[in-house]
Amino acid sequence: MIDTGKKAIWIFLIMVCSFQVIPADTPRVWFSSPQNDDMWIREKKIEVRLQNIDAKKIRSVEIYLDGKFIKEFKSPPYTMTYNFGQLPKNRSLRVLVKDIHKIVILEREIKSYHFDDTRIVDVAQVVVPVVVTDQNGYYIKDLKKDDFVITEEGVIQEITYFAKKGKTKFNLALLMDISSSMKDKIGDVKDAAKIFLEALISKNDKAIIIMFNHEVFEDTDFTNNIDELINSLSIAFPFGATALYDAIAYSIKLLRGIPGRNIIILFSDGEDNSSYIDPYSLIKKVEKSNCVIYSIGKRTAFFDDIRYQDILKNISVSSGGITFMFDDVSDIPAIYREIRRDIRAKYIVQFKPKKKGKLKRFRKITVKVKGKKRYKIRTIKGYYY
Repeated sequence: MIDTGKKAIWIFLIMVCSFQVIPADTPRVWFSSPQNDDMWIREKKIEVRLQNIDAKKIRSVEIYLDGKFIKEFKSPPYTMTYNFGQLPKNRSLRVLVKDIHKIVILEREIKSYHFDDTRIVDVAQVVVPVVVTDQNGYYIKDLKKDDFVITEEGVIQEITYFAKKGKTKFNLALLMDISSSMKDKIGDVKDAAKIFLEALISKNDKAIIIMFNHEVFEDTDFTNNIDELINSLSIAFPFGATALYDAIAYSIKLLRGIPGRNIIILFSDGEDNSSYIDPYSLIKKVEKSNCVIYSIGKRTAFFDDIRYQDILKNISVSSGGITFMFDDVSDIPAIYREIRRDIRAKYIVQFKPKKKGKLKRFRKITVKVKGKKRYKIRTIKGYYY
C-alpha cells in the first residue's frame, strides 16, 4: 500500500503532468473593449487586440454583432465606436481574423451580461396600489373593500383581494445620481438612503440600487439583504454627466418582467444632460409601466431647472407617485420618511383580468371610491397583458 504522504506526491505529479501550459508566443486575439459579461448600452468602444502574429500576414479582422457583420479592418488599429442602444439586451460580439488566403486563423466571441428578456408578467392577478387622501392631503385609512370600484377599459372588475397599509410585498429600485454635481452631497445622501432602506425593507421585499451618471449600472441583483444594499451604496463615487431619463427607462424595463407591486425611487440633484431618450417619450413609457415612481429633486430658481422640476412631477404623477423637492440635503431624511409613510399607507386592490381581446397590449384601469368625490386617488394607469 502507498502511504498517505506518497499518495499525495503522486496526485501532485499527475496534476502537474496533465496541466497544459500555453506557450507565451502563441498567437491570440481578444476584445479589450467591451468586457465580457458586462452591460453594453449606449456608445461604447469596440477594440480588438492581437498578440504574437505578424500584421502583414493578416488580410482582415472582421467584427460580427449578434451574428451580423458590422465592420472589417484591413490594418490596425482595430477599433471603432458603436451605439448599442439605450436599454440592455442580450448581445454577442465575435471577431474573425483571416489570413491572406481568406482562411480564419483566429477567432474569439464574448457575450454581454445576460438580461432576461423572456420573463412574462404573471397577470393571473393584477396588483393595483392605491393611495386615497382628502382635499388637505391627509391619508384616508378606514376604507373597506366594498368602498372601491375598479374598471378595466371601462368595464367593472371583481375585486379578488384587498389589503390595507400596503402589506403586500414589493420590489423596489432605488436610483441614485452619482454625477459630478453630487460631490458635496453624496455622504449625506447615502446616509439618508441607508436609514430609509433599513426602516422599509422587510424579509418579504426586494430592492436593488441603481446608480447613474452618464451611464447606468447596478452592483447587485434584487435582494432583501440590507448589508448587500448598503455595500452597493458605498461604492458610489460622483463623476461624469447626468443620464437621468435613461436611468428611469432602464429601471422600468428591469421591473417590467417582475410580477407584483413595483416601486422606483429616484434621487437627483439636477437636470438631465446626457440621456438618449427624451422626457416626453419617457413619460409615455411611465404611463404604460407597472411602476409607481417617487422623485426627489433639487429646487432652484433657474429656468432650465424649473423645467426639469416639471418633468419630474409629470413622471411621478403619470405613475401614481409623488415628487419631492429639497432645498438642502438636511431635508432629505424627512422626505424619505414621507415616502415610506406613503408606501405603507397604500391600499392593495387586486383583480383577475379577463382573457379576451388582443394579448400583449396596454389595458387602462381606473379606481374610484364610492360616493366620495372629495377624495383624491393616486394609482397606476394600467398594465400590459
